[in-house]
Amino acid sequence: MSLARLVLSALLGPPLLVGAGLCTLVAALAQLGRWSPTWDLFTHFAPLYLAVGLAAILLGLVFTGRWRIAVLSAGFACALAAALLMAPEYLRSTGPKAAQGPGPTLKVVQFNAWDGAGGTARLTAWLDAERPDVVAVAEANRRIREALARHGWWSVTGRSGVMLFTRDRPVATIVPTGNETGPMELIGVVVATPAGKATVLGVHAPWPTQPSLPREHKVLVRIVRSYPAATTILAGDFNSTPWSFARQRDDRDFGLIRRTRAVFTWPIGRHHVPCPLLPIDHVYAGSAWATVKVERGPPLGSDHYPVMVTLAPRAPS
Repeated sequence: MSLARLVLSALLGPPLLVGAGLCTLVAALAQLGRWSPTWDLFTHFAPLYLAVGLAAILLGLVFTGRWRIAVLSAGFACALAAALLMAPEYLRSTGPKAAQGPGPTLKVVQFNAWDGAGGTARLTAWLDAERPDVVAVAEANRRIREALARHGWWSVTGRSGVMLFTRDRPVATIVPTGNETGPMELIGVVVATPAGKATVLGVHAPWPTQPSLPREHKVLVRIVRSYPAATTILAGDFNSTPWSFARQRDDRDFGLIRRTRAVFTWPIGRHHVPCPLLPIDHVYAGSAWATVKVERGPPLGSDHYPVMVTLAPRAPS
């Protein structure tokens, strides 16, 4: 056993030490993302740094001699650096809560359909079973629109790949001018809800490597804040994890409360990964809403899981 531990330490000790050390360095430098969009890119991979750190700790316990001390030290440093990036997401408030009961609710689904790669049968069957009130679909297409129309859904579409679907006829539709040409795809609808008329916006944001992203997000913030903050709902594929400083700034700037907390949604399906690695689909709601439930839906053939948030109107204080 002693010889096996020596051999294991000699073989795995150096790569683990280097890997944990590099991840620690990158995770520490990612804190510069508070000021630099370039360094902020590295915050998105915080779960990877944490996994490397935990792996180094677990295997370091098996090692012997100086490799044991070195790898354990690097593992703890790596896990700590990752935890510092991820902790704000788990410590923040996700808004007021409401118990599940017979009272009125509003169900909102956010789903990136990956241009309908999974077909429409599973999507329509799931929506028929869940009966949400509003569905925001990124990377939607004509087949999805027509399939949902056959199942009784009203659609709100523009030239972008984001579509909104409602069970009941909407009060009004919102198609911002910029959603037809810019990388920030946005569309909206005004619906009658238990809290009164509410604006629901669906968005598909570009990847954080898109140079125009800061400008596009300023436009998005301005649009979101032009609607009543108390009742507005924003759902979308933001291509941004909650440990990024850009996402945390948007959390503050939108004037809404992000109700999803680290719901891992991407990638799945044809990407051949055992589990989704990043939470990039989010749902926000104003202060007039209390969260009843946040759920991740089943795989529907896309490379994203859907997210469903059930809200209830808050009693006047």
